Amino acid sequence: MISRKELIMKKYNFLKYVFVVFVIALIIYAIYLNKKGNDKETVEETTQSKEDNNLTNITTLRVSAINLDTINPIISNNQNVQDISKLIYEPMLSVTEDYQIENCLAKEWINLSDTAYVVVLKEGVRWHKGGQVTANDVKFTIEQIKALGTNSIYYSNVEHIINVETLSTYTVKITIDNKIPFFEYNLTFPIMSSLYYENEPIATSSKNNNASGTGKYIIGNITPTEIELKKNDNWWGLSEGKSLSLETILVKLYTSAGEAYNAFKLGNLDLMTTQSLNYEDYIGTMGYHIAEYIGREYDYLALNCSSTILKNAELRRAINYAIDKSNIVTSVYENKYYVADFPVSTSNYLYKVEKVSSSYNTNKSKELLENGGWELVSGIWQKQVEGSTIKARINLVVDSGNAKRVAVAEEIEKQLAETGIIVNIIRANSTQYAKYLENKNYDMILTGKVIGISPDLTSYIGNGNLSQFEDTEVSELLREIADLSDNASELQNKYKQLIRLIEEERPYISLYFNRGTVIYTQDLKGKVTPNFYNIFYNIEEWVRQY
Repeated sequence: MISRKELIMKKYNFLKYVFVVFVIALIIYAIYLNKKGNDKETVEETTQSKEDNNLTNITTLRVSAINLDTINPIISNNQNVQDISKLIYEPMLSVTEDYQIENCLAKEWINLSDTAYVVVLKEGVRWHKGGQVTANDVKFTIEQIKALGTNSIYYSNVEHIINVETLSTYTVKITIDNKIPFFEYNLTFPIMSSLYYENEPIATSSKNNNASGTGKYIIGNITPTEIELKKNDNWWGLSEGKSLSLETILVKLYTSAGEAYNAFKLGNLDLMTTQSLNYEDYIGTMGYHIAEYIGREYDYLALNCSSTILKNAELRRAINYAIDKSNIVTSVYENKYYVADFPVSTSNYLYKVEKVSSSYNTNKSKELLENGGWELVSGIWQKQVEGSTIKARINLVVDSGNAKRVAVAEEIEKQLAETGIIVNIIRANSTQYAKYLENKNYDMILTGKVIGISPDLTSYIGNGNLSQFEDTEVSELLREIADLSDNASELQNKYKQLIRLIEEERPYISLYFNRGTVIYTQDLKGKVTPNFYNIFYNIEEWVRQY
């Protein structure tokens, strides 16, 4: 007779065997599923590979130009022309995606002194229509831009040049009238062929629509509706290991942005640029890609550091924390502008940040004022200074003709009022506004600037700045930075120090940048990484596939 203990053990062993069999079955099933999954992935990869192999490569790219004036960048005021011309004409020095200077037609550049530069050109670079690029072409181009004056967008690049001397066939010496921080950024204007123009004035030439360049693409057939750009098989970059996938670029000419949007929507364009806030109203929201970038339009508040009320640094800093820039961008610019905290693009190698802080912190604003001896009385901050009471009442000047800035001023007025800082908006007409800027007789003024590619900050914190800000340490840093233009690592360190000082003193408050957008079709393959200097970075690798 089997004992109760033996029965329990047999039952236990049976359950153990069942469990082991169950586990083995699970392992076998898991192996089966994994193999099936791998087989499926292999099939999918093979299918994808076959699909990729079956894709058709199209080596023609169609881009838009609206209201074309001339394809010559020296005399054109059309932004599309300035973008497209970088494929045809080239400068001595160019700018990378993160705004560093790099050689283009130049082999090297040398800063001889505060006011003298020498540029040595690459040898053997050929013009589209024959002949080599020489120092004479540089001299000719500078003289032509200076002769055009403000009729050329590149006049500011050369206006301080007082002499151009050709030292040899490929070497030119450029003398300027005073020390200019980062002057090398001015040498980014396109070089034109003196041989092609036979030294005749560009301003009156009949050759401007087909001028010889040195770039990746050559102007081909021109019609009233299209300009054909053909691959330059003699482009100097090919000998340096670069390549060009696109054989042809067709510049489609339109008389309005609406016409271009419609062409894109109908599939007659592959790429276009816009700074419009409402392009989605025309082309919808699906079926294409976008690449956005920080534009050149920058707005800020200049705080008058010499005014009775704003000479207090803690109040300037408190104002900065009390302004909700994100709310302004959302309410006034439909969330289609970029919040700014510095007058330099966040993609700049000297100021790379993943996300800009809006600095909005009302608790911090309150803390700064309290620590500075301010008291909130009847909803207004006030402070005793040498036996007198000063109250946080501030005049803010704005151009009444700029509706968007007026709306921004009104939003700032409301936000500061909520924290106990009272703003009186002065809506000045254009003449009055210009006088305010000239005389600097304001507490705060809402203004803006079209920023350049140079990272120079002199206009904001150097001599004659709108904030009437003076600081010995800042001035010394600016001088050191001006002498370090060829030392990227040290420049980055100096900029960090400068940013820290600006944050401590807050002579101005950055508000926002406008936004540029490159819109392109889904069949355009390759990296599209524009900035406001160039939208065609990496075009060597672009190709259309479907």
